[in-house]
Amino acid sequence: MKYLWLAVVSALVQQPAAPPIYRAGVEVVRLDVQVTDAEGQPVRDLRQDEVQIVEAGAARPVVFFQHLEEPRESYAETARHTVAGEVSTNEGAARGHLYVIVFDELHITPGGEQRARIAVERFLTTRVRRGDRVALYALPGPGPQIAFTSDVRRLVAELPKIRGTADPNAMSAMGQMSVYEAYQILQRNEQIVQRVTDRNQGQAAANDTQRHTDASSFGSVQPGVANPYVEDAERIANVADGETRVMLSAMSDILRQMRTIEGRKSVLFVSEGFYGDRLRRDIENVAAAAAESYSVIEAFDVNRHELDASADAVVGADQANAIHEKIGPLGSLATETGGALVIDANRHADEAFDAVANQTQDYYLVGFTPAETTGGRDAYRPVTVRVTRRGVRVSTRTGFALTDSAAALPRHQAIERAMAAPFPQQALPLQYTTYVLRGSSTGMQRVIVSLAADLPLANRAETQPADVVFLVRAATDGRVAASGHDALPLPTAHGRDHTTGTATYHVQFEVPAGDYLMRVVVREPGGLVGSADRRFTVRALDGPALTSGDLILSGTRGDLPVRPTAYIGDGLSGVLELYGRTAEQVNGARVRVDLVPIGESDPVASGTCDLQPPRVAPNGTAAREARLDVPLQSVPAGTYVARARVLVGADTAAEVERDVEVRAGHRPDTPADDTAAFDPRAIANGSVARQFASALAAATSPAAADASRALERLGAADYPAAVAALDAVLAADPHNASAAFLLGWAYHGAGDDRLAISAWRRAAYEDPTLVSAHLALADVYVRLSQPALAIQAVKAGLAALPQSPELLDRLRRLEAR
Repeated sequence: MKYLWLAVVSALVQQPAAPPIYRAGVEVVRLDVQVTDAEGQPVRDLRQDEVQIVEAGAARPVVFFQHLEEPRESYAETARHTVAGEVSTNEGAARGHLYVIVFDELHITPGGEQRARIAVERFLTTRVRRGDRVALYALPGPGPQIAFTSDVRRLVAELPKIRGTADPNAMSAMGQMSVYEAYQILQRNEQIVQRVTDRNQGQAAANDTQRHTDASSFGSVQPGVANPYVEDAERIANVADGETRVMLSAMSDILRQMRTIEGRKSVLFVSEGFYGDRLRRDIENVAAAAAESYSVIEAFDVNRHELDASADAVVGADQANAIHEKIGPLGSLATETGGALVIDANRHADEAFDAVANQTQDYYLVGFTPAETTGGRDAYRPVTVRVTRRGVRVSTRTGFALTDSAAALPRHQAIERAMAAPFPQQALPLQYTTYVLRGSSTGMQRVIVSLAADLPLANRAETQPADVVFLVRAATDGRVAASGHDALPLPTAHGRDHTTGTATYHVQFEVPAGDYLMRVVVREPGGLVGSADRRFTVRALDGPALTSGDLILSGTRGDLPVRPTAYIGDGLSGVLELYGRTAEQVNGARVRVDLVPIGESDPVASGTCDLQPPRVAPNGTAAREARLDVPLQSVPAGTYVARARVLVGADTAAEVERDVEVRAGHRPDTPADDTAAFDPRAIANGSVARQFASALAAATSPAAADASRALERLGAADYPAAVAALDAVLAADPHNASAAFLLGWAYHGAGDDRLAISAWRRAAYEDPTLVSAHLALADVYVRLSQPALAIQAVKAGLAALPQSPELLDRLRRLEAR
């Protein structure tokens, strides 16, 4: 599946000369649009320039266009590729249907829910697949209130708790009156007014002849005198409207809670309907909540349409008219959200539920910038989506509201909801992989994560970074093994006519050997969120036998790619670390690398490795780096498996492999200066700053107040005040490497790179493992046209952290210049 972040296209212009850029922080309204052909099959090749959006009579620019294609493989096969594969991604991620089953208990007569309950049970047990998630609610309660789950048995066990509570009749002060009659009286239906008057007069005369001797004049309508039944009708309708508002408000709340759960949701709304003439705003609020959460309401009318003369409810024409009045709002909700109304669902409930289950999950997310308006953000605003291709059918909602949009959620709340979502979120395409090396202590292994995310380009006026969060759990018991939160600078350029760029991120942590589940969440400043799941195995690399870490492949040494790419003109290079209990053990090994086409067994190229001298740790264990170099001149472009074997004599001690794409030509040149623009807010909110503040706060240091002020002033670009506060921290704690690092940025922001260099050198000296200090030194030396000093700064960091992916990557780029 291909995700397109294309240029803004006007509905009235075919080819704009200069496509605008989709920048971070821009408010975007997204609509899920389903497009099918004449046979009802999804159209999978729709282009952005074929989509037109009209709001308030004017065409709006399309700034976001993404195709969410239902995987054609089984859920298990898709998960194997996207979650358990060598590279994990949310593109084409394994995801099933999201069903929200809502029973409107308030508007179902007692016993009327039974057939619907039976049909829902059959639907749950026969049509819900392994990858599907279902939520179940009875409104307004009591009854089931179950969020998305895959536990079908739990859902089925809760169904008997659903009970219809509707009573079609009400008692007025003047006698009996049905709810239908009350609304008709308020609509000035004189026939209903007279009927109710006559009926209650007759009952009164029969029950109390002595008291009502002049029955003919009781309740009769006199000119200029208000009929007392109108007042009763108003009271009955007000009570009914109030109860319905409670139900609709509960439904809106449920839908809005799902707005950060990516993916189209099918809301199966089971009800006999309600009178909605005076509830238009409340119905629009439900439709707006559905729009915010990408929900489609499929309304199931469970009225008893056949005549039932023994029932207490109205019969005959009144019964048909009452049903018609009540299901009107159900039809409105279905139409407004792109769904359908199933009339008389009791007769063919199974077919109706099957039709929902068979709906394709292939659709497009289309985003546009809404028009400025003087109305409130909570107003429901109509919108029309058209597709210019002939012979296709478009299904989407007909309006939206800006209140409580997902983008407006606080950062932490949005990230927490993405972490708890049932499926990966796909608004931001991302992919990542893991490399496992031996850890720094016995029993622990080092995992390096390499991630690439498609992010909107940084707005020069707004350079706030994206958020990246990861959580690692043990697959056996779910315990948290590692987690982290960091800032990810937005890309500033990618290529001509591109609206996004690729941002890369590396992080490492140590865990014991075992199986793990990982989720990574990336949120850009405008509120769009992407996430991807990964299942991976960490091998034990500190045993008695000779073994190796994972194979790291690249076109040039020091790169740590998500998907390795090599060029025929440059050859394939990489590194493999060997591990043993003693130096003699690793000294006797050799490494051979074969390049094998995917699906074949015979290599097309082979090579040996240059083994570096062993490194002996303080505990006596040894490691040895094997640098591979395989020429590719005779290798056709394509995808291959690079297989590295660690040999001792004729025996294979270890074998690892990794996919690599071989391309023609040479690797493109990197820009002369790819250092990121200085953003004081990114520094003040970065990981070093957070550790700096939390360490002083935890120790209840007197310098904690100075630390807080330093970060506040640095983020506000008040560099003199930041320098003064950080100097005060260092006066109290001269060995605080984090304070020295931040002081360097404060000096840099003030324009004094000489003092910045001194501060960063001090930080690197106090904490040689502070990678950010070595990188800051390298960057400032590059800006000062001192590449040799930049390389020296990076190598000083590598002396403390030989396998740091950030430092190796920077060294590669510096040496390539």
